[in-house]
Amino acid sequence: MNMKHNRLFAGLVILLSVPAMAQTSFDAAHLYGRELLGTARYVAMGGAMGALGSDASVISQNPAGIGTYHQSDFNATLSFAGSQSVTSPLLTASNPGQEGNFMFYSKNRKSELSCSADMISVILCGGENNSPAYLNFGFVYRRLNNVDYDLDYIDSYSNGNDDEILREFRDHRTAKVNAFDFNLSANFEDIVYLGTTMEILSTDVSSTGYFYDYYNRKTNSDRFYSENKWSVSQGHGINMSLGVIVRPVPVLRIAAALKTPTRFGQSMDYEDNLYVCNEPDLDGDFYASGTDYRFTSPWSSSLGIGLTAGSTAIDIECEKHYTERSALYYDGLQLDAQGGCQYKNFATFRAGVETNVDKFSFRCGLCHNGSMFKENARPYLTDTGFNDSRSEFQLVRPTTSNYVSAGIGYCSAPDMLNTQFYFDMAFVHGAQNQEVCANEASLSNKDITSAFTESEPVVDYKYRSNRLMFTVGWCF
Repeated sequence: MNMKHNRLFAGLVILLSVPAMAQTSFDAAHLYGRELLGTARYVAMGGAMGALGSDASVISQNPAGIGTYHQSDFNATLSFAGSQSVTSPLLTASNPGQEGNFMFYSKNRKSELSCSADMISVILCGGENNSPAYLNFGFVYRRLNNVDYDLDYIDSYSNGNDDEILREFRDHRTAKVNAFDFNLSANFEDIVYLGTTMEILSTDVSSTGYFYDYYNRKTNSDRFYSENKWSVSQGHGINMSLGVIVRPVPVLRIAAALKTPTRFGQSMDYEDNLYVCNEPDLDGDFYASGTDYRFTSPWSSSLGIGLTAGSTAIDIECEKHYTERSALYYDGLQLDAQGGCQYKNFATFRAGVETNVDKFSFRCGLCHNGSMFKENARPYLTDTGFNDSRSEFQLVRPTTSNYVSAGIGYCSAPDMLNTQFYFDMAFVHGAQNQEVCANEASLSNKDITSAFTESEPVVDYKYRSNRLMFTVGWCF
């Protein structure tokens, strides 16, 4: 293969590659995705506290929950977390999977143990001397998303020309979304609670990795290799939310909330090294670019019921995300093939229970998130020059996620100044389902599918995370 053919081959590989981190619906999904994060009490109850309130984590989920505070409050939350991306069922080099002509497996990598400050909150209560009505003010810094996964995929197959082909890709991805929430809420005789929250978001999504493609031919060996693949997307967003809680009888609370779309402004930078190697010749290409775009996430609404009986409380909630109303904008124009065209509306279900024994509390909870992607959704690659020029090689499509949690808490007795401190601990296990294909976009582009003789395997992965959380707080 001469130098001219090397360039043609490199151009073909770039054309067939997948821009999973371009300004597509898949890119925007990293901004909208949410983990189960907050105070240890909130997490231990599966995030089901929008109706019960009195926890700073609900400040945007249901702003009226801040109105249920009868004392001012300060708390801080620290967590230790680790994660692993594994094939499902488990596939390894000694136990690979087989689909058609493809044999594939993964190294099922683990992340390093990390420590992070997940939340700091201040709630100032305006109630005094059993006031029939008063206002509360809240400020919260919290992490909404703290994803860190290291995914790899290895396969081998033979094509129609008797070429033995070995491919490997690796992607280390982090997605961090932080929120700064400002709340104003009201309490009317402990019967009706109202609240509104302005939320400002900061986003930081990054990906590093490589793709390796080795052709072992009878007459010679040709190799295409991409190394030092790197991309980062940073920006900000803003939204508003409104909430109400009604307490018609002491044991029952009925909650409803509405959140406006979040308007994100994002900047993305990308670079890679691409080259074809055929000894003794080496032909390479370095590509770097950047772009700005906007993403508008959907409206969401929620309903919840809280029940209290003696020292036990139960909260059940459903939150609806109208994801089909999402939109991406580039140079002031909406990208018609992105956003709602590939998303579907989905729901989040939360349930939690708490029981108190003297000064101790015991909690457990469940949280389920549906999939925001339509079945077999793939990125559309040719709507902007930036998308059309990038070269990434795999598609990771998140589907459903589930969280199971439990925890314990301790609260001191009020002192002479009617202040008290509390300590909460929680453990949460999360599992997000992901569908991965080494070159799935090639299957959806009609002009280039002729280059493939059969569909490539779509492999199921699970992103598993374990998090141990600690919250220390003071009521005053």
